[in-house]
Amino acid sequence: MDMHEYTLEEISFSRKEDCRVLESVLNNWLSKPKILNYVEPKLNFPFKFKKWLSIYKNNKTNTFIIKKDNWIIGYISIRISNDKNQCQLFHLFIDKSFRNNNLAQLLINKSEEFGRSIGMKIFTAELVTKNLAAINLFEKLGYKEKILKNHGYIKMVKVITKPFNS
Repeated sequence: MDMHEYTLEEISFSRKEDCRVLESVLNNWLSKPKILNYVEPKLNFPFKFKKWLSIYKNNKTNTFIIKKDNWIIGYISIRISNDKNQCQLFHLFIDKSFRNNNLAQLLINKSEEFGRSIGMKIFTAELVTKNLAAINLFEKLGYKEKILKNHGYIKMVKVITKPFNS
């Protein structure tokens, strides 16, 4: 994989153009109940972008996308907790035709880099217990299973002790 083929960008739910593009992408990606459940178990099928937007537009969330040839092929969000040194990674998704190219890892690394740049030290991810690919990826990147939650979720945690830029 040639990393020069890909670009990482931050997008915003506050910008109309970003929302227009994201609505199209997410409607396509989340068109199957199982996939929607893995990405956002709190939403009911069929996926409704307006519901998604109402939940995530104003809640200290930063979202990063990865593009190839100007097409969005991956997505992740990071939410800053009220506990000032903790954040949560969520909504990690890579388009099916681009999986197994380390792009999910690239998005997680970008999110961690962003979090560390603003003083975050504890990174969490809540994953559906059936999503073994995601659990394995987060474990590979140093996340530890902290809590087996009810209703089929697992909480993964990574504590970063090195200061940013070290």
